[in-house]
Amino acid sequence: MSEVKKNVKEVLDSVKNVTVATCLECKPFCRVMQVQKVTDDLKIWFASYKNSPKVHQIECIHEACIVASNENTARDVRLFGKMETFSDLESKKNIWQDDLKQFFPGGIDDPSFVVIVFSPEKIEFRDMKKGGLKPEEEVL
Repeated sequence: MSEVKKNVKEVLDSVKNVTVATCLECKPFCRVMQVQKVTDDLKIWFASYKNSPKVHQIECIHEACIVASNENTARDVRLFGKMETFSDLESKKNIWQDDLKQFFPGGIDDPSFVVIVFSPEKIEFRDMKKGGLKPEEEVL
């Protein structure tokens, strides 16, 4: 794993929430989302409501940007890539945690529960303590 990927993974593993930006009809939409899982290939997994505006935006335009920062370490990341939605049981099992039941009372089989997976294509990492005004970046 490259140094940039390793640093991005460390930041993502250190935060609970990230800012997710999608786009529809040339208008940006940003929201804070809770990360459910980050894999070694930097795919980020989220839980969402099937009928949410973000799911509609993702199904229309897959491109997205994710921003995360850790105030304690003064490190931040930006990831550019594509998002997809999944409603199959295997994807749901991959991220299901009991605390999701507060949002999806029907549990893992709740029909309103979908999984969103972000796959990065370009990553940027910045460490402000090391004078990182310009981020290190990598195309995946």
